[in-house]
Amino acid sequence: MADSHSTVISRSQTESQRNIGYLLHPCITDKLSSSPTIADIGTGTGLFLTRLAKQYPKAILRGFDISSKLFPAPETLPANFELRVMDVKCPPPETEHNRYDVVHVRLLTVAMNSEDWEVAVRNIARLLKPGGALQWEEGNLADGRHLRGGPESSVSAARFVGSLFREGLKEKFAYGWNTLPQIMRTTGFVDVVEDIVSSDRVAETRQALTANGMRAMCAWAKYRMDRDAPGSPSLNELQEIEAQAWKDIQSGCYVRFDIHIVVGLLSA
Repeated sequence: MADSHSTVISRSQTESQRNIGYLLHPCITDKLSSSPTIADIGTGTGLFLTRLAKQYPKAILRGFDISSKLFPAPETLPANFELRVMDVKCPPPETEHNRYDVVHVRLLTVAMNSEDWEVAVRNIARLLKPGGALQWEEGNLADGRHLRGGPESSVSAARFVGSLFREGLKEKFAYGWNTLPQIMRTTGFVDVVEDIVSSDRVAETRQALTANGMRAMCAWAKYRMDRDAPGSPSLNELQEIEAQAWKDIQSGCYVRFDIHIVVGLLSA
């Protein structure tokens, strides 16, 4: 989360959540009270908690993020809803220990190095009550691909941007989505389950999800260009590629990758 690349990744993942099909995994909701205490890590605008509040109006909801940049104004939040700055890679304050029935995390891959995953899971375990649930969602972006949605769809520019993104972040994309289940088991979580769905499962979400991803990838490419990173295209080249990539999306091009949802209960 301290990684500066994380600031370009959109946290408003409505389309991803629709493809998953639930906010919290059924193995959590089956046992959850009507007034739980729930934390959301990497909360961004707090969208996940806003949606969850409709299902659990009596819940105590707290969102955490490395930056308050995306937080809505405090006066717009309900009384049971609070947003705070916290880095999941740092030990949480003792006032937050053993406090939450559920901790939800998503889409931190870009901000994580290989050694950060176990550290983050251990820090999250401190937040949970004994028997509390961790749900963590990550995409296998290493295998993300842009596909034609129809016979007239163009894809070349979108695929080029995607290849730059995957190559530039390949070391980060090699962990998390595939290592979380074992990390959770070795750090005190039991009944660990993994659900996997395709990002394009719900056809009507494809364009919006692909557009969100393209915004993030283009912002990342500009970030690298501004810092003269090796292999970065020039500003003119990037603008031309980006313009064509948006035409690709309008023509029906869409992205596909697997979304991994890992759930476990902290050993009592």
